[in-house]
Amino acid sequence: MSFLCCRRTLLLGAVTLLLIYIVWIFLSGDHYVSTKHEASHYWCGYGPAMSDFVPKQRPMYETEDYPPNVSYAYRNQWVGFPDMEQVDCNQAFNSSVKNNWFPQTVPRIFPHQFKAASANCNEFIRDFGFLRYPKVSEEEENFPLAFIVLFYKDLDQVLFLLRAIYRPHNVYCLSVDTKSSVEFLDAVRSVSKCLPNVFVASKLESIVYAGFSRLMADINCMEDLLQHPIKWKYVVNLPGQQFPLRSNLELVKIFQLYNGANDVEGITGKRMMAMRFMWRHDYVTNNVTGDVRLVSSGIKNRPPPHGIDIVKGSAYGTFSRDFIDFVINHQIAKDFLEWCKTVLSPDEYFWATLHHSKVVNVPGGYTGVPDTKPWLSTYASWGGGGDPCATIRIRSVCIFSPEDLPLLINRKEMFANKFYITHHPAVLHCLDQLLYNVTFSGSTRDLKQYQDLPFALKTSLKL
Repeated sequence: MSFLCCRRTLLLGAVTLLLIYIVWIFLSGDHYVSTKHEASHYWCGYGPAMSDFVPKQRPMYETEDYPPNVSYAYRNQWVGFPDMEQVDCNQAFNSSVKNNWFPQTVPRIFPHQFKAASANCNEFIRDFGFLRYPKVSEEEENFPLAFIVLFYKDLDQVLFLLRAIYRPHNVYCLSVDTKSSVEFLDAVRSVSKCLPNVFVASKLESIVYAGFSRLMADINCMEDLLQHPIKWKYVVNLPGQQFPLRSNLELVKIFQLYNGANDVEGITGKRMMAMRFMWRHDYVTNNVTGDVRLVSSGIKNRPPPHGIDIVKGSAYGTFSRDFIDFVINHQIAKDFLEWCKTVLSPDEYFWATLHHSKVVNVPGGYTGVPDTKPWLSTYASWGGGGDPCATIRIRSVCIFSPEDLPLLINRKEMFANKFYITHHPAVLHCLDQLLYNVTFSGSTRDLKQYQDLPFALKTSLKL
């Protein structure tokens, strides 16, 4: 009898130890995802979704190039905003939704918090998910990209954007308006030191709205990027309020189809706002507030140098390395840049005019009719031509919200503008989730629409 008791006790003890071991493995391993959660991760054919997922404690990176799996990244809250993990993005993309179905705010992270967090770079990179993506493909590694991000506020939104486009083999130049606080700039510098391929521009500008300094902010970064050891193929300039609609792999494949051509908007005719460049504009300072603005002097501007025909476009575009080398070093480009100093909103004329010039052979340029070619760098809803907007417009530009997601997901453009972290931030949350899922799956969506573009170069250029 005592022998049977002993056997039962030993058996019970062994079973108990086995159960404890199983529970420990279950709770600590990277594979901790219930069947229900695993099933809910796959939506829209793009990979994992975030709805109905309970994150666990963050494990430490084992090595700097640790390749996280899907469950690991979601559990560690590296996708979207952590406080929106229950948002159903699948529904937002696939059906007509209302903005009031989504959280209206997200907890903010302020510059002093980022500075404190980046004091320990390993923890900063881990906690904020800058290594959330798997290792890049060989195709991407052989086609590095450069990005310029211009901003003056909302560092949490800027870093949300940076994380979305961040890859260790690319390079990123941050241009901060010097009117930002010292605390803000210190936080930006502290964060950039943790990411070896991210740097603050060597020369910063005090940005005047519609002024020459806005253009120079990009030029300064471009000069730095040409000297950078990463030999990038294309550069894209962004404000901190844009967000990508395409993954890095998709961008690489699209730019390979461009084959060295730039993607720059071109506008001629009545929409050119000719008064901006026909008349000389001067800087006037308000003696009370200290604010600086441009006003027309009433004096006619001299003609553009070298007989260049003016073309209007966007401040933002996609530029080949050869084009940037031309912009920085060619005398015609230098002379035109000098002429732009008295133009209102010169960034909306400088890139477009040089790109469409017939006076000089511009690398990656376009000599056809500017208005008839597509421009796919950035989408903004200006309201013309029936462009919808679910909520508000600032200076005629729509500030996107979740109700705009079905529109955004079907755009051909590579980036969208604008988003405010203070205005229906769930739209950023869902776009980030989509971008992560597409990236992790390694899929590319409908690239046929980028073939045979009228501005793509037909002969190979050295990139």
